[in-house]
Amino acid sequence: MRENWSKFWNHPRTKAVRHWSNITYDVSWNIILFLIIAVLLIGSFSVGAAGGYFASLVKDTKAPELTEMKQQVNSYAITSEIYWGSGEKLTNISTDEERQPVNIKEISPYLLDAVLSTEDVDFYEHDGVVPKATLRAVLQELTNSSSRTGGSTLTQQLIKNQILTNEVSFERKAKEIILALRLENAMTKDEILQAYLNVVSFGRNSLGRNIAGIEAASRGVFNKSAKKLTLPQAAFLAGIPKNPYYYTPYLQGGVVKEDLTASTNRMKTVLKRMYVAKNITKKQYEKAIKHDITKDFAKRSTRSRDTYPYVYDLAEKEALKIMTSYFMKKDGVKEDEVKPSELAEVKANYRDQALVAMRQGGYKIHLTLDKKIHEAMQVPAKNNANFPASPQYKQVVNPKTKKTVSKKDPEETAAVMIQNETGRILGFVGGRYTDGTADDFNRAFQAKRQIGSTAKPILVYSNGIENGLITPASTVNDEKYYYQTVPRQPGDNPINNEGGRYRGNVTVREALELSLNVPAVKIYEKMNMSNSIQKLVDMGIKVPDSIRYAPSAALGTMEITPVELAGAYAMLANYGEYVEPYVISKITKDGKSIYKAKSKKEQIYEERTAYLTLDMMRGVFDNGTARYANSLLKVPGDWAGKTGTTNEIKDSYLVASTPGVTLAVWTGHDQNNSLMGATTYYQRTQNLWAQMANATYAANNSYFKSGARFNQPASVDADDFKNSGSFKEEDKKKKEAEAKKKAAEEKKKEAEAKAKEADAKKKDDAEAQAKADAEKKAAEDKAKADADAKKAADDKAKADAEAKKKAADDKAKADAEAKKKAADDKAKADAEAKADAEKKAKEDDKKTE
Repeated sequence: MRENWSKFWNHPRTKAVRHWSNITYDVSWNIILFLIIAVLLIGSFSVGAAGGYFASLVKDTKAPELTEMKQQVNSYAITSEIYWGSGEKLTNISTDEERQPVNIKEISPYLLDAVLSTEDVDFYEHDGVVPKATLRAVLQELTNSSSRTGGSTLTQQLIKNQILTNEVSFERKAKEIILALRLENAMTKDEILQAYLNVVSFGRNSLGRNIAGIEAASRGVFNKSAKKLTLPQAAFLAGIPKNPYYYTPYLQGGVVKEDLTASTNRMKTVLKRMYVAKNITKKQYEKAIKHDITKDFAKRSTRSRDTYPYVYDLAEKEALKIMTSYFMKKDGVKEDEVKPSELAEVKANYRDQALVAMRQGGYKIHLTLDKKIHEAMQVPAKNNANFPASPQYKQVVNPKTKKTVSKKDPEETAAVMIQNETGRILGFVGGRYTDGTADDFNRAFQAKRQIGSTAKPILVYSNGIENGLITPASTVNDEKYYYQTVPRQPGDNPINNEGGRYRGNVTVREALELSLNVPAVKIYEKMNMSNSIQKLVDMGIKVPDSIRYAPSAALGTMEITPVELAGAYAMLANYGEYVEPYVISKITKDGKSIYKAKSKKEQIYEERTAYLTLDMMRGVFDNGTARYANSLLKVPGDWAGKTGTTNEIKDSYLVASTPGVTLAVWTGHDQNNSLMGATTYYQRTQNLWAQMANATYAANNSYFKSGARFNQPASVDADDFKNSGSFKEEDKKKKEAEAKKKAAEEKKKEAEAKAKEADAKKKDDAEAQAKADAEKKAAEDKAKADADAKKAADDKAKADAEAKKKAADDKAKADAEAKKKAADDKAKADAEAKADAEKKAKEDDKKTE
């Protein structure tokens, strides 16, 4: 360049021009050299200062071990999952954020290209940091530029999310750079990309819940695995992490946003960058950009917690107990070694630890429930036609207001199906979903109710057979009877059978088939009642001490949950071996099992006892109280079972088994109202049982062993079907009754003969009496006639005397009256004569004068 300048300046037209040209050249060149040197000096100083500043920012940053860094970036909360026993995923354990880790090999190549084209196009070329991008980001930060292009690689973003914080500062940025460079030495590029895709946020899913990681995002937005994403779907998801809650298509509650313009524009931007990066062809780009992505969105969905509330709550509750024990055992803590005063607090602490682990530890909880069987059992329970149309009500006291209110008390149901041999719970009904919803009370596992006559096979007849007291052919007198082993109180009523009648001498088999109460109590009172109750305790059933010596236990006054009752009947079907029912088969983490259910088994009754009891229970379906259920049953097989009802018809049961499964069904009211329909309640229970049996068999019949029968063990012989037990009281009564009957017949004959003699004597006596009565009557009639004649004469004489007297009286009266009148007339005449005389004398005197 200097030579070119020299040629220019060395060929001027005049000497003066050449002089000034030389001066200008020298000055200009010196200025340029000065500026170059100044820039170099300033640059060196700036670099040094920047380097010093950078060093000051990271001087306290402790470089972690490479294995520790790898562990940190791969450490994140993973949503635990619940699976059906039949293999299908049920749901996730409720948590603040759902996440499902996935291997990079299980992610669509479209998604990988979309993320790299958008977030870090040079990902596979850089060493964790891109200097020019970092410098650009720093200058934008220093100048407070409104345009921010970002300078973080995927490695840096992973460091920020998993090791550092989201703090905006140069110090955090400097640490991020150092750690990103170090992470590139700890992990391969694929491992870094996989970790990033498993931690990055993707907003919300169709449930409205927060999601992180590409697998949870793919399933939550498009209802498919990340491996099956199409190009438009991959581009849509790849655009979300830039601003997750702005670009996510869902609002809280899982409702799709009305305006998705921002989200779809972001998808188009991602597609454009993929095209520019030559990851897709022009044809693919044009087709994808026209795709209506909104048609691919998963419909607003309901949580499995809402669809299977009883299952979810039970799974979480049982898993929490298992996990609590797991963490205690892991730390070497044994309950019997902890002070009683501290045990509650210790268990509470481990329970909290287990709860966090369940929600964030990525555990897989596998249930025993068969999805098809469980769902089939719900259908009859949800059918309102299987229950009374009008609910009952109960007066209860409101705990808050202390006022008595009328509470709705509809008829409820619960059911459990167990696989006899393993104890696996295949399905259950926690309630009938009144008004279409479930409540928090799982009646199958929580409702402790009296069990009525369902106690007889597992407590009375089985123990009676085991103790050699009875056989199915033993006879018992079904008669008016009072409890003999407790003091009788005034006003006590005799033990009654349903229907109110007694049947006299019956066999034990008949007593069980017809569910007679008196024979059951009589047999139970002959045994050691406490030892009999112990059989229930050995099966894990908690029985109060007050029940141990109560003869009423024979009629089911102890309170048992439906699942406990089903387990006890499964014991009989399992030839006397009790297998504890369970609902969680295993819990795993990262493919390793941390818990696997082990069937807890215990021989409760001998095979002989169990079989003979089952053999009697067969008759309940053929000849006894479950005939109605049998008429509705469409499931082939060797069924054996028992019905049960409690006092005042507050509970109704049917429990029955095949060689494969046991199904127990209960109906009743939460508030203990009596069941409606004194003659129809049992039909509703048996109808529900039959519907559930039919539906579950149709759904999956592999558990039923419907082609098998309860086989008679070698320990059972012919004498077991004869009246060979020690319960002989009823035989003696039978002979006594026959002797009494014969004596009564002889006495009757004697009485009849005496009656004939008495009749003959009575006839003679009657005739004599009749003659005497006739004679007496004739004498009485004559005496009466004489008396009447005498009376008539007396009456006539009296009348004559009275007439004579009256005539005399009348004559005397008339004489007296005539005499008086004559005297009166005479006196009057004398008076008149005297007056005339006096008058005449006066006249004479006057004349004389």
